[in-house]
Amino acid sequence: MNILSFYLNNFGRIMSALEVHIFIFLVALTFSTVIGMAISIFVTQEGREKIGRIILSVMGAAQSVPSLVIIALIFIFVGIGVKPAIIALVIYGLVPIVFNATSGILSVRPNIIEAGKGMGLTQNQLLWRVKIPIALPVIMGGIRSSSTIIIGSATVAAVIGGGGLGDFIFIGLKLQKPEMLITGAITVSLLAIIVDYIMAKIEKKVVSKGLQIKKT
Repeated sequence: MNILSFYLNNFGRIMSALEVHIFIFLVALTFSTVIGMAISIFVTQEGREKIGRIILSVMGAAQSVPSLVIIALIFIFVGIGVKPAIIALVIYGLVPIVFNATSGILSVRPNIIEAGKGMGLTQNQLLWRVKIPIALPVIMGGIRSSSTIIIGSATVAAVIGGGGLGDFIFIGLKLQKPEMLITGAITVSLLAIIVDYIMAKIEKKVVSKGLQIKKT
C-alpha cells in the first residue's frame, strides 16, 4: 500500500522522470544506430574484411564491459548532466549494433556477392540491394538488444546527473525509502518490456520489407 500511495502522491514527478528517461533513450538509440551502421558499412567494404573481423573481436570483448565503467569514464572526461549521460549511452549502445551489423554483412556468402557482380551491380548496389537485406534480421536483432541495454543503462546514468527513473532508485537507496526504490524499478521494468515489444514489432515489419527488397 505504501508503494501505491507513493505512486499516486508522486504521479507527476514519476511521469516527468519517465519523459526524461524516454527522451534519453530515443536520442541515444538514434545516434547509436546511425553511428553503428556507418562503422559497420565502412569496415565491411570490399578489401576491409580484416578490419571488420578485428572490429568484431573488439566488440565481442566490449560486451563484457559493465555500463558503469563507461559512465564513470565519461564522468571523468566530460562531467555531469544529461549530455554526458547520452554520450555514455551512445557508446555503450554501439556495441551490439556494430557487432551484429558487421557480423551480418560479413556473413553474406561470397557466391551471392559474385552473382551480384555478375549482374553488373556496383558496390553501393551490392550493399543496399544484397548485403543489407540479407543481414537485416541480424542487424535488427542488434538494434533491439541495444534498445534494451540503453533503457537499463539509462537508470545507472542517473548517478552522473542524467535524470530519469534512475533518480528514484538511487535516492530511494540513499534515503532508505523502499517504496521510492521499488516504484522506480517497476516503472523501468515496465518501460523495458513495452520498448522490447515495440521493437519486436518494428523488427518484424522491417525484416519483411527487407525480404521483399531482396526478392526484387
